Amino acid sequence: MTAQKTSRQIVDAAYEAILDRGDIDAFLADFADDAVMVEAASLPYGGTFTGPAGIKAAMIRVFDYWTDFSYTIEHIVYDDAWVMAYGIFAATATKSGTRVSMPLAEIWKIEGGKVRMVSPIYSDTKVAIDALT
Repeated sequence: MTAQKTSRQIVDAAYEAILDRGDIDAFLADFADDAVMVEAASLPYGGTFTGPAGIKAAMIRVFDYWTDFSYTIEHIVYDDAWVMAYGIFAATATKSGTRVSMPLAEIWKIEGGKVRMVSPIYSDTKVAIDALT
C-alpha cells in the first residue's frame, strides 16, 4: 500500500512542476476535480476558477500577461490541511515590458491527498496593475 503524500509533498511537487519545468499539467496532477484557484479580482486575470481545466485556462491567461516569471520561495509553513508559501514574485509585463518584484504568499488547502484550493495573496496588486496597463 502506498502512503498518501503529505500536504507539503503535494505543494512541493506542484511548485517543482510549474517553477522548474513550466509543466501546468504536472502542476495540476494532485488537484481535486472541484478545486478552486482564487486570483485577486482587481487584476485583469482575476477571479475564481474551478476544476483542473478551469485552473489551467486561468494559468495560461496569467502567463499571457507575464514573461520571465519567477517565484522564489523563502518560507513554507504547513500542517495536515493547510500550506502557506511566502516568497518573492518577479515577472515582466508582456504588454509594457515593466519588470515587477514583490512579496507574495500562496495559501493552499489540502484534503484527502488533493488540492482543494490555492490562492495567491499579492502584497501590492497596484504595482501589478500599473505594469499590466
